Amino acid sequence: MSFNYSSIIDEQLSRDDPLFWNRPTPVNCNTIRIMGIFLCIAAFVGIIFNGTLFYSFIRYKGLRSPPNIFVMFIVGMGLFASCTILPLTGTSSIYCQWLYKRTGCQLSAIVAFLYGCSSSYLLCGASLSRCYIIIRPFQAKYITVNRCIVISCIAIFIAFIWTMLPVIGWNEYTMEGARTSCCINWYDRRTSYISFLFFLFIVVYCIPLIILIIANTITMFGLKQMRERIENGIQTVFNRKRIEMERCILKSIIITTSGFIFTWTPYAITFFVSAFQGKDYAIPPMATFFCACFAKTSVIWIPMLYAVTSTQFQLNFVNRDALDQSIGTKRIDATVFNAPILPQKNGEIMMMKPITENINDIQSIATKID
Repeated sequence: MSFNYSSIIDEQLSRDDPLFWNRPTPVNCNTIRIMGIFLCIAAFVGIIFNGTLFYSFIRYKGLRSPPNIFVMFIVGMGLFASCTILPLTGTSSIYCQWLYKRTGCQLSAIVAFLYGCSSSYLLCGASLSRCYIIIRPFQAKYITVNRCIVISCIAIFIAFIWTMLPVIGWNEYTMEGARTSCCINWYDRRTSYISFLFFLFIVVYCIPLIILIIANTITMFGLKQMRERIENGIQTVFNRKRIEMERCILKSIIITTSGFIFTWTPYAITFFVSAFQGKDYAIPPMATFFCACFAKTSVIWIPMLYAVTSTQFQLNFVNRDALDQSIGTKRIDATVFNAPILPQKNGEIMMMKPITENINDIQSIATKID
């Protein structure tokens, strides 16, 4: 079903005119109000979830493994988004009109765009780092926490550049059809506006999606081959724990990637189709509003999926004894190779028994991989 946006968009009003931002929603106010209440609840839940996860990353060093650094940045961005875009859109939807003028609209759209773009890039970074650790375990030492922090900062900076392009004139941030939220102008038929939407669809959605699918597919095949080698080799407690841990990792990969696709795909397809149909035959504003709201609630889905599927983080509590313990490189290497530790004392080598049965070493390996 198509919708003529010319009936609700007054092109005679300037963006500097306060009347442009104060007009009520042209769609059913009761439905919009219900969605506004839902968004306010989602904002509260997002603050609790992301705040708890972010505190856990800061508090417990054991959670700050290289792949988890990307998740930590996603959580930090999600906490900022939960404090801004969801309350702004939610309260405006309750009152059935935008309440925060042009400045609030710009801020809401910029934060939403920055979060969506940066989270897609950071998820790619997490998948690629995990893939490298699984496929090349003997070179995992090159995937360090500091390098992951640098890559995360670069990803957010690139997302910030894309976010600023509409501000400097390539497209613009304006009201969506329901007039209670803000986004990129996808109903304008000017060539520059359409070209930016095409660019956005490729670099923010398609390319990260392809990277996620390829990286996670390679990881799944790598885990399968590793499981076959372990099952055909010597059966030890460590090997059995390793297989169990790999199954948890595989489940986490599938659920996280599916969650990203499920959350952002409806909105990406909606604005992409609407952009090429134009304002005369665009998708109804209520449909785009629902898709946009669902995409914005990804601030709670991503941390929730991580908390449920991670082998290190428990949803209800954090095992402080496991996370506060130090992670020794010698113990990790000895466990991987099923070899004894040979510590030195006063220049003499002391022989010790193999530690493959030690559960603390298994937790150390889980910290490297998860």
